[in-house]
Amino acid sequence: MAPHLSNDEFFSSLSTLLSTVSQKSRGSVYLSQKRLSSSPSNSSSTEEGSSFVPGSILIRATDGKTSNPNPKSGGDSSKAKAAKVKISTIVAPNDLEAFYARYAEVCKAGMVGLKKRDRKKGKAKGKAQGGKVVKS
Repeated sequence: MAPHLSNDEFFSSLSTLLSTVSQKSRGSVYLSQKRLSSSPSNSSSTEEGSSFVPGSILIRATDGKTSNPNPKSGGDSSKAKAAKVKISTIVAPNDLEAFYARYAEVCKAGMVGLKKRDRKKGKAKGKAQGGKVVKS
């Protein structure tokens, strides 16, 4: 597994990832966060040089690509798939407010290229069926 990035490296990688995906016609970026808790088994397995502090938050970002091939497809794929991009960082509890302020700015800047979802097709299908069930 790749090592965790520093907060500044994470923000630069995240902005690059968001701009890359927004330039394509399709794509997704998955953002997740997880609270890191201290446990006896976890503290013994961590490295001494680790920046883990109890109460820290793990922030992850990835694109929607999978690194595993689809078993249903023939296996012979003439198209070369790009590797899945995974980035992560650990945020200390005392840095959370500053981190989330910058995190919001980077996410908002990356969402500029998004277009509003067209919901007219779904509403037209709902109206055509009428919502009434006829028993025969």
